[in-house]
Amino acid sequence: MSLERPGGWSDAVRRLEAVLTRVLEGLAALGFLVMLVVVIVLVVLRYVFNSSITGANELITVVFVYCTAIGAAIAVGRREHIAIPAVAERLPKAQREVVDALGLLLVGGLNAVLTWQSVTWIEVTGGFLMPSTELPRVVAQLSIPLGCGLACLWCVLRLVLALAGDEELGEAWASAEEGDSERAAE
Repeated sequence: MSLERPGGWSDAVRRLEAVLTRVLEGLAALGFLVMLVVVIVLVVLRYVFNSSITGANELITVVFVYCTAIGAAIAVGRREHIAIPAVAERLPKAQREVVDALGLLLVGGLNAVLTWQSVTWIEVTGGFLMPSTELPRVVAQLSIPLGCGLACLWCVLRLVLALAGDEELGEAWASAEEGDSERAAE
């Protein structure tokens, strides 16, 4: 049984995280819906009317890139990003917590560097035009600092919640392993 503090700042952080997750999941779903509709329209136009829409393939690519960037950030927020927990899960709980915190710092740091480097890259190449739509490439390129920035934000939120005692570090991979061993026993 855990004692919860009514209305603390960690509750506000959790609410922010929940709203942000819902909004981004909705945007990703909308992006996939747009891609589906555009692809269906393009197939019908091509095979029924022997026609096409100029720039539609670029539009699909840009929407896909944004969906990927947002999805990657959501995966970091859910702690479903790629990890190899073989060593960490064999450590005692206290050491697993340290390794988990270091992992969040590394993932956040990597995404911070990628955000900073992508902004520098966009300043140099963002003005070039895409061939079909003639939109500036910055339209697609902004997906990188957006996704990486959101991943950084989630790492910071997780670490802040851990420092407040409202986030269990070192448990994500151990609980997944227990679930796997229970399913294997059935």
